[in-house]
Amino acid sequence: MKAIWFITVRQLRRGGWRSALALGAALLSTILLSGTLLGGQALFDLLVADPENMGPLGILVRSAAGVVTVFLVLATGVLIRSSFAASLAQRVRMLGQLASVGATRRQLRLSVYLEAAALGLIAVPAGLISTLVGLGIAFAFLNTNEAFVERFGRLAVPLSPALLGFCVLVALADLLLAAHGPARQAFRVEPMAALRRPADAGSPRRKLRWHIGAPAPSQLARRSLARAGARFRPLAAGIAACVAALVVCTGFIDAVNRAYAADVPTYRYRLMLWGTAGTRPDTILEEIGSWEEKLLITEETEYRTEPGTAIITFILEDEDFRAWYGAPLAPREGEIPCVEAAANSSLPAEETAPLYQNFTTVLVGSCDTPLPYGAGPTPYTAQNCSIRVTSRSAMEAVTGSENFTPHDRNFLIFADPESGAALTSKLLTLLDGEGFYRYAISDCTPGSEWAQRRVAIPLLLGVFFGGFLVLVLAFCAAGVLGTVGASMALRRRELALLRSAGATLSQLRRMLALEAVSYTAAGVLIGLPAGLLFLSGVGSILWTGLFSILSPLPILTAVGGAALVCALALSLNLRGLRQLSITEALSIGE
Repeated sequence: MKAIWFITVRQLRRGGWRSALALGAALLSTILLSGTLLGGQALFDLLVADPENMGPLGILVRSAAGVVTVFLVLATGVLIRSSFAASLAQRVRMLGQLASVGATRRQLRLSVYLEAAALGLIAVPAGLISTLVGLGIAFAFLNTNEAFVERFGRLAVPLSPALLGFCVLVALADLLLAAHGPARQAFRVEPMAALRRPADAGSPRRKLRWHIGAPAPSQLARRSLARAGARFRPLAAGIAACVAALVVCTGFIDAVNRAYAADVPTYRYRLMLWGTAGTRPDTILEEIGSWEEKLLITEETEYRTEPGTAIITFILEDEDFRAWYGAPLAPREGEIPCVEAAANSSLPAEETAPLYQNFTTVLVGSCDTPLPYGAGPTPYTAQNCSIRVTSRSAMEAVTGSENFTPHDRNFLIFADPESGAALTSKLLTLLDGEGFYRYAISDCTPGSEWAQRRVAIPLLLGVFFGGFLVLVLAFCAAGVLGTVGASMALRRRELALLRSAGATLSQLRRMLALEAVSYTAAGVLIGLPAGLLFLSGVGSILWTGLFSILSPLPILTAVGGAALVCALALSLNLRGLRQLSITEALSIGE
């Protein structure tokens, strides 16, 4: 055990820049995972005042952090595994030598886990500290914005020992899981095969008919890819993980930004008032109706037809209904007549629908005029709902005026003031004096807290998401370039033999270019569908309709990022080719 530990540490120290790149991948992985967990918790603490009653926003933030963390564990695990696989290919001769002198397969497998643990001892604490420092700097920048601080308060980095410990455990588990595949490969290393052919992990394949007569660079590239599966697969898997990560992260950022931009209520001011035990708060509603302010008093009921869809019924006072529809609504016997609000509906209207428990509404017409004062559902509810409107007299002709339902009744008062402060003060005085009604006020007028939030939230999203995307790009580039660099180091002897056999630099450049295009194309073809599939799953888990319209931005970003990584990898390969010394490469044996 001590010998394996000593040899593993010695190999890491002698690995030079390859060990540094593996350490960098582990460091960036820790920063990504801990940054997501700590940043998500900080955002949750800021936006959710009562964790026991977090509401949709808190559920979104917490679910987003959890889903993105799971995805990052998978994506970073693939990239780190590629680094370990490249390191294993570099050390396969050494593993064969250890096996030939008596090292057991269990000890060979343990050496890979020890390598992961040694990297984790450095990368995890350094990554966690870097995350805390980075979040502290970003939060300090956000806290300088007066509109942000006035609306939400000051952001603080969460320093809970339990949360920090969880970040450490997730980062270590990610490293060890990523090392599992290479550890199994080390377990299967055969001493003679490793000593005879340390850099190849396949055997030549029979030439296909269409391969015969192909140019020399194409044949060399095909032969290299066919014989070097251990090099090609990590590269293709690494680029696929990068593409999937960019699709998911860019798509998530784009969808949240578009969703927030669309989350603008149709009304400027709304009071929600719940009547207890099915009663109607006549005293309060009559008092509000007598004020000088122009107000629209409605009652709202909602019926869920299936997950994500709803039928919403608005009950207007007779005068308000006549002003909107242009005619009164004649009562019917046994059924409550309704008119479809076509301008506010997004689903086909059903002919009949329930109202409360024991009553049915039936459509008798349709109106294209929007409801007064912007009355309507929230933006996300409006995406999948049918709106119908009835008058109070038409409803009460069937239901009666009181005690026809045991459920609480929901009343909405809409207004269109220039400033909602005076109206809010007036309403609070009235409602607090009653003392037993539940209510909620939504003030969306200029100068309100909502207007301040519309300024502050984009800044918050920009800092969080922008920094997150930069980290993802940096991690992907480091992981792939590290694998490419290790692969190039393993091929020095192969390239030197080709040069000594008469291959020109131009032919070798074209060979490397074709290889780069091949593993990049494979990565895109695998990563793009996987990323889109995961992104659609994220949308269905987090918020109905959040990813219903996917812009081309995630796909373009992912393909552009893959092309950039391909160009960087090719540049690194060509640089190594220019610096290749044939005599030195042939003399070192690998």
